[in-house]
Amino acid sequence: MKKNNTYSIVYSVLFFITIFPIYSQQHAAFNYYMFNHQSVNPAYVGSKSFTSITSVYRSQWSGFEGAPITQTVSFNKPIISKNLGIGLSVLNDGIGPITSSSVDIDIAYHLKLNRKENFLSLGLKFGGFNYALNEDLIQTNDPFDQTFMSQDQKNLFPNIGFGFYYYSQKMYAGFAIPKILEHSEIDSKKHYFLILGGLAQVSEQWIIKPSLFLKYSKGSSFVYDLSSLLIYKETFWIGGQIRSSMNSILPEEALAGSYSILTGITLSKNLSLGYSYGFSSSRNKALNLSTHEIMLRFDILPKIIGLLRSPRFF
Repeated sequence: MKKNNTYSIVYSVLFFITIFPIYSQQHAAFNYYMFNHQSVNPAYVGSKSFTSITSVYRSQWSGFEGAPITQTVSFNKPIISKNLGIGLSVLNDGIGPITSSSVDIDIAYHLKLNRKENFLSLGLKFGGFNYALNEDLIQTNDPFDQTFMSQDQKNLFPNIGFGFYYYSQKMYAGFAIPKILEHSEIDSKKHYFLILGGLAQVSEQWIIKPSLFLKYSKGSSFVYDLSSLLIYKETFWIGGQIRSSMNSILPEEALAGSYSILTGITLSKNLSLGYSYGFSSSRNKALNLSTHEIMLRFDILPKIIGLLRSPRFF
């Protein structure tokens, strides 16, 4: 990378964080959160009667050098005889000269509430993340600028989290704080997540899947993700998503929310592929603020399974 581009990278990072306050939260955000609750709520693991592996790749603000790129892979499976679920997730996140990676182990206990297959689970998350600043990508007027001298910087930060998750055959609701510990060295804050959603059978062929995702962290406004998918024959889906601050019903120029289109297909009884395209509500046509996301999910299903009894769509 040419040295004369390093300033533009750092400036772009600071610029975007300034004009897009709802994206400045420190926890990675995905359009396909409704297929991967485990990324924020450990109580989700084991909630289905099958093993699942989910991978998501997200490229945000395409066209900008140093723009955010995030990858995650998660695995979870039930231990039905013990009413337990276990999971493992790995995430890598980068924006300009800043990169972070995390590894988390999730465990959840599932309590059956009644004969109607309603469950309540409690989950714990144990892990840590690595935070690094590549100083080779930064040039300052003062070569001894203390702001960017981090020889004594701590790179590994342990953390714990917890969550609650209620679910039935047709709906779900969960609350979680995936990272409880705050680290002053990098000014990390606790994030609070609430997720709601379900499945509604409208005909023999069509299912609607609405979902709502609320996020909050200290120093930032409440942010919501509202999405709805229309699923055809359990095979193909298409839908839309809105992301904005709770200060506004719809994204506004000053709040810089986003709109996204989501689509996907079940390639086989085990494999699903999803894609989303997002764009900012900003009216500045000089900026290419498009976001692309690809989701790949592999489910190890039993021989007999009903969609609403153990849905693959949440």
